[in-house]
Amino acid sequence: MGLPYYECFEAAEYVLGALADIGENWSCLIGGMAAKLHGVDRVVKDLDIAVLRPDSSEEDIQDALVDYDSSRFYLERPRDRRASFYKLMYRIPDTTHVIKVDLLLGDNSDAEIPRTFHRNHFVEIDGLRVAPLYFVLYHKLLGWDLRTDDRRLWKRNQANEKDYPDIIALCKIIYRLGMRPLSKGHMGREYLDNYQRRAEFIAGYYNDRDLARRQLRRIGFNV
Repeated sequence: MGLPYYECFEAAEYVLGALADIGENWSCLIGGMAAKLHGVDRVVKDLDIAVLRPDSSEEDIQDALVDYDSSRFYLERPRDRRASFYKLMYRIPDTTHVIKVDLLLGDNSDAEIPRTFHRNHFVEIDGLRVAPLYFVLYHKLLGWDLRTDDRRLWKRNQANEKDYPDIIALCKIIYRLGMRPLSKGHMGREYLDNYQRRAEFIAGYYNDRDLARRQLRRIGFNV
């Protein structure tokens, strides 16, 4: 179960504001909350935020947010005791609810955020800075790819039960708006090639269903 949407919205608003206050102005929502704001009917369980031009490491940004407001931000050790990092958590004021905040830094190659992706490409939805649809879909495909390849069953289940429906819904919205994700040449050739490759992978993976293939073809992918 996720939190009530208004709590997720207020959390996103506060976290983005806090990031700006500590100097991380190139930040926007991606992931599930961004998909929700773009029109996908889904439950939000965490906040994924891209930090395009980080001034420091992820750990330092987490610490800076805790210092900024320790009544709302805190760090929590993951379930996997072998992990060398802490999760950033946000307390919803006047409730017992918390939500995890994942920071994807632009200088981390695993995040696959091109240097050409600029804050001018952000869109504003209900006053929040959000990644554009084509970028939200790319990162949903990336997340699906990583989870599908994970050895842990619960991760692979997330790919099928969470990422796949989001990807189909995003494709339908992009189609209705007449967009073509592969037309975004400003993102660079490597990004576009990876986009096409990830589309081919998911279309082949669900070949028996044909739904992913059909939806991706409608928005310009050669699958």
